[in-house]
Amino acid sequence: MTQASLAAMLHVTDKAVSKWERDLSYPDISLFPKLADILGVSISDLLREDDDEGAPERMAQFYQRSPDIRTPIHIIIGCADLAERYADQPEKWRRYLETIRISGRYLLEKCSTAFQNSAMKNVTAEDLEDYLHQHKETAELKVYDFRGKRVLIVEDIELNREIAQEIVRTTGAEPVLAEDGRVCVEMMQNAPAGTYDLILMDLSMPNMDGIEATQRIRNMEDTQKAGIPIIAMTANVNEADRNAAFGAGMDGFTEKPIHIGELYETMKRYL
Repeated sequence: MTQASLAAMLHVTDKAVSKWERDLSYPDISLFPKLADILGVSISDLLREDDDEGAPERMAQFYQRSPDIRTPIHIIIGCADLAERYADQPEKWRRYLETIRISGRYLLEKCSTAFQNSAMKNVTAEDLEDYLHQHKETAELKVYDFRGKRVLIVEDIELNREIAQEIVRTTGAEPVLAEDGRVCVEMMQNAPAGTYDLILMDLSMPNMDGIEATQRIRNMEDTQKAGIPIIAMTANVNEADRNAAFGAGMDGFTEKPIHIGELYETMKRYL
């Protein structure tokens, strides 16, 4: 995506786009959408010019901290390369994938702390090694058997649906997919009571979000349908989102990126 096309798409000036490239020395403007998603802001927020030139920008703060988070990023990239190279050696392959998963959660925790507290503890190699060692030591391979259960997955992003589908299928449960809250409500209305045993519900979706969908399900005349367990599965992880989810009648709350063990434990309470 060129600077001009991005500016046109966002209804901002070329100057706004070039200002961000210049000030942040960010080399690939095509990654702005992904970066905006990571930071939980809109692309327009990233590119908007600030009248107060002295005000610290959120993006600038992020990049000032970037040396502190490069270590886990490099580990993730390196292990991904090694996992591809040793795909025919299951033990090495699993070890690299485990390290990717743990490093990703470590990075997520560090970034969340940074944006909540406006301060970030320096990430040292020893710090990360301790974290990896601790979590490898406590990791347990549990078997979850939800055979005979049907889980309705409500998610608007196709790749996320695919990931959730495989996670559910691994337990023996049958995953059923809905692309937004409106489709979910229609499926619940049209299916006999007891067709689905649990709903995994995203919060932010087009047409009808997870909050409204949950409220509509809870208000159904059929008490068995209205009482189906609903677990939020969302990247909206602040306290307001949690309160809104539980206020709408959801039974559980899990975060994206999905921690499979935590999701299974939450599902186990209802299946």
